[in-house]
Amino acid sequence: MKTPPGVAPSRLYVLDGLRLVAALLVVGFHLTVFGDAWGGPDGAALPTLSIYTQFGWLGVYLFFLISGFVICMSAEGRGLGQFAAARIIRLYPAYWFGVLATSAVLALWPVVREPKRPGDVLTNLTMFNDLMGVDAVDSVYWTLAHELRFYLLFGLFVLVRGYTPRRVLLFAAGWLIASLFAYHSIPMLTDLLVPRSAACFVGGMALFLIYRHGSDIYLWGLVGASWLVALQMIGTVSPYAPSRTVLSPTQISMVEAAIVTFFYLVMAVVATRRFTVSWRWLTTAGALTYPLYLLHEYIGWVMIHYLHPALPAWLTGLTVVVILLVASWLVNRFVEKPVSGWLKRRFVAARNSAYLRKSPSDTPSSPHPTPSATAEAPAPAPAAPAMAAAGPVPAMRTPPSIDGPTLILPQVTANSTD
Repeated sequence: MKTPPGVAPSRLYVLDGLRLVAALLVVGFHLTVFGDAWGGPDGAALPTLSIYTQFGWLGVYLFFLISGFVICMSAEGRGLGQFAAARIIRLYPAYWFGVLATSAVLALWPVVREPKRPGDVLTNLTMFNDLMGVDAVDSVYWTLAHELRFYLLFGLFVLVRGYTPRRVLLFAAGWLIASLFAYHSIPMLTDLLVPRSAACFVGGMALFLIYRHGSDIYLWGLVGASWLVALQMIGTVSPYAPSRTVLSPTQISMVEAAIVTFFYLVMAVVATRRFTVSWRWLTTAGALTYPLYLLHEYIGWVMIHYLHPALPAWLTGLTVVVILLVASWLVNRFVEKPVSGWLKRRFVAARNSAYLRKSPSDTPSSPHPTPSATAEAPAPAPAAPAMAAAGPVPAMRTPPSIDGPTLILPQVTANSTD
C-alpha cells in the first residue's frame, strides 16, 4: 500500500483524532490534578479522577510524535522559505489570540496567577520569549519552544539543500545521537537540541518515512531507538502529582512507560496503513486542538475558581471543558482561518515581489544609482588633433547599452504556498 512516487499522501484523518486525544489528556491533567483553582489540596476536588488524569501530561509526547510525522509530510516539495511561511501561518494566529486572551483574563481576574507586565506580553507575541529570558504568559507554551527548535534544525539540515528521504533519515538519526551527547556532556547545546523531546520528534519522522516509502531495517531501527530513548528521557521527568495516589513510584513509572509505548504502537499502526478512517468530522475536531491547548490552563483555572463554589466538582469540570471547546471552535472559525488566509496572501505577494525574484546578475554591483533609460546621453568627446601624439590612438570603448533583454520569470500562484 505504498504511495506511488511523486503522489502527495492524502490527509490522515486519524491524526486529527489523535491530536484531540492528546489535547484532552493534557487538559484533564491541568484541570484536575492542580489544586490552585479548586481552593484545596491538589486533586482533592476530584480525587478518584485525578488518579488517572495524573498521566495526562504524557499527551505532549503524543503531540511531538504526531508533529515529527506531519512536518515531514508537509515539507515534501517545499523549499525553506515556503516551509517557514507555512509554519508561521499555522502557529501564530491562534497563538497571538491565546497570549492576548490569557493576559486579559489574568489582568481582570488575578486569582490563580499574577498578570504579566505589558512588555512581557509583547515579548511573548514573538514566541521567542524563552530565548530572551522572559516567562511565558501561560506555562503550557514551553512545548511551542521545543517545536520551534525542531523546525529550525529541520530547516537547516534538511530543507536548505532540498528535501530528500535520505536527508530526513540522516538528520533524524544524527539529532537523536547529538541530543544524548548534549544531555550528558554539552550543557550549552541542551537548550537547542531539547533531548527530552527529541526522541519523539525523531520517532515521528521515521514513522512518516515508513508510511511514505515502506519499511526497512534502518527505519524500524530508528523507531526502536527513539522509543527506548523516549522511555529513558520521560523517566527523568518528575510531573506534578495529585495529593492522593494508590500507586507506588515504581508502578507509576511502569504506567508511564506503558502509555508511551502505546503511543508508539498507535503511530506504527498508522504508518503501516493497518488502520485508516474517513470520518471528515475529525478534521473539525483536530482544528480545535491547537486553540484548546493554548487557552485551557490559566483561563480554565479562573473559570473553575468562580464556578466551583456554585456547582459540584464534576459538573464544574465538565462545564469548563465544554466552554473551552466552544471557545476553541470560535477562535478557529473567526481568528485562525481569517488571519491565516490574510498571512497566506501576504506571503504569496512577497514571493512575487520583483526584488525577491531577481538573480544575482540582475543586482547592480555599484552602490551608485544606475542612470535611467531616458537620461540625457553624454556629449561626445572633442576630436583629437591630427598631430596629438606619436603612436596609435587607442580605440574608444562603446558604453554598454542600458536597454537590455527583458527577463521573463515564472509566476508564483496562491496554490503553491501550502
